[in-house]
Amino acid sequence: MQRRWLKGDTHLHTTNSDGHYHQYELIEKCKKLGLDWIIITDHNYNTVEENYSSDGLQVIQGEEVTGENGHVNVWGTVIKDDKPYDLSDLDAYKKITKKAKKNGGIISVNHPFCSNCPFRLDIDDFDMDCVEVWNTIQHTDNVKNLKWWVKKLDEGKRIAAVGGSDFHRNYAGVDLLAAPTTIVHAKSNKADDVLEALKEGRSVVTSRPNTSMIYLSVEDAQVGDTVKLDGAATGIVKATKLMPGFILRVYNNDKLVHEHKASGFEREYEAHFGVREKGYVRAEIDYKLKPVFKKVFSIAESQVLSARNATAPETASELFWAFTNPIWIE
Repeated sequence: MQRRWLKGDTHLHTTNSDGHYHQYELIEKCKKLGLDWIIITDHNYNTVEENYSSDGLQVIQGEEVTGENGHVNVWGTVIKDDKPYDLSDLDAYKKITKKAKKNGGIISVNHPFCSNCPFRLDIDDFDMDCVEVWNTIQHTDNVKNLKWWVKKLDEGKRIAAVGGSDFHRNYAGVDLLAAPTTIVHAKSNKADDVLEALKEGRSVVTSRPNTSMIYLSVEDAQVGDTVKLDGAATGIVKATKLMPGFILRVYNNDKLVHEHKASGFEREYEAHFGVREKGYVRAEIDYKLKPVFKKVFSIAESQVLSARNATAPETASELFWAFTNPIWIE
């Protein structure tokens, strides 16, 4: 079956936990943004009893298992444990997520290196299908998430990366819904197809629904696929809506194999590159913060990202605007 690129949000809250909007208000807002699917993930509460379509928007059941030790999304199944959950240690989290996976659920660790609410247990000893690399609008904590994920890729771990707006409400007039947007390459927007694509890493994460997109291929393989390397191979990367100063980078494992900096607005950019190593290929769009913007970011992050009894992290000089999951090379 032909796959399509379908826009969605993996991490949303309603009035059933601590969100500002009722479920159906939130759904209408997502339709106006042109999303194809969403997963509602209220804290320790399953809002969506069964997956359903609302005028073409697929609404998928989910729940954010929320405890002092960390937040974990469970998608596609209902958690039947009695509440309040026992989330006292790593084994307690594993007990819940193991049951969920047995029932067909998909597990994603949320904002693992958040300054305020990180995953406080041994993340390297936790079985996950996905990791939320990009949580809400871009900030320094996401850079830490990305670095950890890339380290896992370099170690040979196949963990799919996703983004989630973690939407509760808008703040100070800033629209935070679907920021970022996860775009899956799926057979359809039905729940099973979307969840399969997320789990298999068939997705690209970008800043907003209608901003830059990265299309990456190696021979006939696309993100989430595996291609066998017989000598050198050729890859193609295409990026859309590059703003001045945006830097498109393509990596073969930890090696940079292509880089392009946009000198002006580029509606579309395409390039070929060589692949010589087994492992993976991935791409991302980055941008550097000018000194004045870094200062503004630093002030904002010092107020928002100050962990309890700790200072906010040093503001990153470079942030990412979009990234792909890997194409695996064998």
